Amino acid sequence: MTPYAVDVTLEMQAKLRADRFDTTAAATFDQSDDFTVARISADSILKAVQRVGARKDCDGAFVSCTSLRTLQVIVGAEAEIGKPVNSSNQALAWHMMRLAGLADGPANAGHLFETDIK
Repeated sequence: MTPYAVDVTLEMQAKLRADRFDTTAAATFDQSDDFTVARISADSILKAVQRVGARKDCDGAFVSCTSLRTLQVIVGAEAEIGKPVNSSNQALAWHMMRLAGLADGPANAGHLFETDIK
């Protein structure tokens, strides 16, 4: 799920597929203005994740864009769809913490922070 314009979203989906990520669906808010993206509500993000995550062919959801305020909806979205939900900011923070040697993660930040690098 992205906030990007349709062509950017489809290009990103193609890149993920080329890198062997099996993307079964893509959804977008179809925005090109970053200020508008930053104002997309948590409720709208949650509804979009629920819609995509409800698909039977979906094993998890990825929300792309560092301007989307996703952290506040990840735990609820995971509980609702019963699948992992990851976001750009969350993945970046997780990776930086692991590179810094920090094994613990913040509470209520989603399934990703319960994952360790082996």
